[in-house]
Amino acid sequence: MFGSMAVLCAAFTSCSKEIAFDSEGLANQAAAQLKAEYRANFEKKYGAIAPNQTWDFSTMTPSVTLPSTGTATRAEGDEVTITFKGQSSMTINKSVNGWMHQNVPLGQDNTSVGSPFCAEATSTKNTFTIVPFYQGKASYTWELWVNVGGKDGKDQLIWTKNQDLTYIDAKGKHDLTNDGVPAGATQINAPTFTYEVTPGAKMYFYLKVWTEKDGTHYPNGKYVIKSSLKNYMRALEGLTRPTGNENDGYKIPADDFVTLVGCEDGGGDNDYEDLAFMFIGPRLQEVEVVEVREGKRYMMEDLGATDDFDFNDVVVDVANVYQNRITWRENDNHEMVKVREEEVSGSRKQEAIVRAAGGIYNFTLKIGDTEWVKGDKVNASQMINTGWGNTTIDPDYEIDRFTVTGWIPGENNISLLVPQKSGTNYTDVLQEIKFPKAGDAPMIIAVDDSQGWMKERQSIPGGTNSTDDWWYNPVNQ
Repeated sequence: MFGSMAVLCAAFTSCSKEIAFDSEGLANQAAAQLKAEYRANFEKKYGAIAPNQTWDFSTMTPSVTLPSTGTATRAEGDEVTITFKGQSSMTINKSVNGWMHQNVPLGQDNTSVGSPFCAEATSTKNTFTIVPFYQGKASYTWELWVNVGGKDGKDQLIWTKNQDLTYIDAKGKHDLTNDGVPAGATQINAPTFTYEVTPGAKMYFYLKVWTEKDGTHYPNGKYVIKSSLKNYMRALEGLTRPTGNENDGYKIPADDFVTLVGCEDGGGDNDYEDLAFMFIGPRLQEVEVVEVREGKRYMMEDLGATDDFDFNDVVVDVANVYQNRITWRENDNHEMVKVREEEVSGSRKQEAIVRAAGGIYNFTLKIGDTEWVKGDKVNASQMINTGWGNTTIDPDYEIDRFTVTGWIPGENNISLLVPQKSGTNYTDVLQEIKFPKAGDAPMIIAVDDSQGWMKERQSIPGGTNSTDDWWYNPVNQ
């Protein structure tokens, strides 16, 4: 119940049954009774638990970002900035789409075309403009984002699918829909988004993608990242430079490079025409060093109530983090080809990010050999990022980020120490909620770190034999 503790603030003074317990059971009869009540309520809502049912639904899929960047043009420790300078529009004629379709053929495997990329702002060229001008037919929902400055930098939403783009064909003018830009389009009116960034900062781009299924829970649904640092965006030079028309609000600066970026949303065709945008600004470059995260998100219940399944009392991301160095070479077709990717010696570490903390008391989070105490960082009685009341959950919010040691992903050696309650008072006795064994009613679940979490007293979706939501609970036959 990541946020449910807030609902119980008043109830704590009158309800004597709310006693925390550990997942292996306590000698304390009252706590044992609560454990039985929790399981009964869980199975009533989600179905009987099979003896072999486990509660780790994560895939440990690696995510890739740029390392934090220090540059000669800004002092070490200074934050990078990205400033929105305005939205306008420009006309894209048919020759631009023609060049794209010729060099990135629709429906073909184009994984060898172009290369993964990042961009670097210079002291003389630190503005750039993004122009999304083509969208293929797709049912997925996505957003186009830019990261400036690497893992400790800034992330900025640029464009949402279908936004502010129109096209003209033989039947007239149309707003962009999920059917995409048709082959018969003769002209596109594309939005332009201009930004200014800190000189010397590096940038990369990515799509946040929700499938049609997961979109039913948007923005709490699970999304995946499709990044320009990996093989989900490809940069091509040589695009026919758009001339626009005299009524356009945006004109391409004469000394800016214009690069076509083709994007893949993960549907599997690899044609890189799910989205195409122009990057106008400094010349794009091949990625040399990336930071890789392989982790999972733990969502926890602290048993403030036995019928609360929002799993947001604690949300923490834990990951193995390391850097990879990439070596490129130019092939006979003048394309940049990755020769090898190898881990940078000494770069590996383990890291945790606490995203949400519910409850109105202090607790201790144990991850491997490391302990984190809520009251050491924030007010122990404060509910943070759980969606309590009219507050909004921020999936990128960090209560704290810290190094951990001894975390074993396959063993899920993580637990929560909470104070046991006697009547209306908390005691000094700490009870440990551990990652559940197979067949247990879970008070901790593991999911991918892109999975959103629920607001207070809003139960996680799913149910008996459900395959449509975050997790799957096969009925006990």
